[in-house]
Amino acid sequence: TARHLSPEERNALRDRGWISLHGHAENSNDFKLALLELGRSLGTPASTRTRSLVDELTPQDRQKANARSLSRITGTGRQPWHMDLAHRVEPARYLVMGMYECTPTAASTELLDTSMLICDQHRDAAFSEPFLIRTGASSFYATLTAKSQPFLRFDPGCMQGATDNAKQLMQKVLDQDLPATHTHCWEAGSILIVDNWKMLHRRADASSSTKRTLYRVSVMGGTV
Repeated sequence: TARHLSPEERNALRDRGWISLHGHAENSNDFKLALLELGRSLGTPASTRTRSLVDELTPQDRQKANARSLSRITGTGRQPWHMDLAHRVEPARYLVMGMYECTPTAASTELLDTSMLICDQHRDAAFSEPFLIRTGASSFYATLTAKSQPFLRFDPGCMQGATDNAKQLMQKVLDQDLPATHTHCWEAGSILIVDNWKMLHRRADASSSTKRTLYRVSVMGGTV
């Protein structure tokens, strides 16, 4: 089973924004428990829309996807860059992701340093243009960045520009062709831990590899 992070692994997670591990488990339930244990070692695992502490993510067709999910936009195709739990006032700090079983064609997970997303010409707009963060009755307004905000809030699945300029900003950011900082190719038992405040992520095109189950634990308020 997976174990708590060593001091060297914690340093790498803090400095680089991600680390990869390998977990051994007798079955998928034990593997999920190992991911949850790793999450608890980093902070407080949070239940998400599925009301579970360990999400099971599979590629979804647009018609079957949640209304505010990225799959409603892209289906099984490559996702846009995003952070997880952007619809919360304070998004998840860490993501603990793992794949117990894996096919050779399973779509990879790509990471992007958040500092690469907003170019200089869009930086002022990122501080000033308001977006509606849609989360049902608790929806709120926020900008992509703020001086007191230690993360860049970005998820086109739940964020809608509240002004024409904000809508244009979102489209300009999405239109960028930004290469991944790191590409994680999944294997059976593979684990990827991501600093959700430091790195954006996306799933690569999964249209030819829809038999892909990724487990995810979203960790709030932690620090390495």
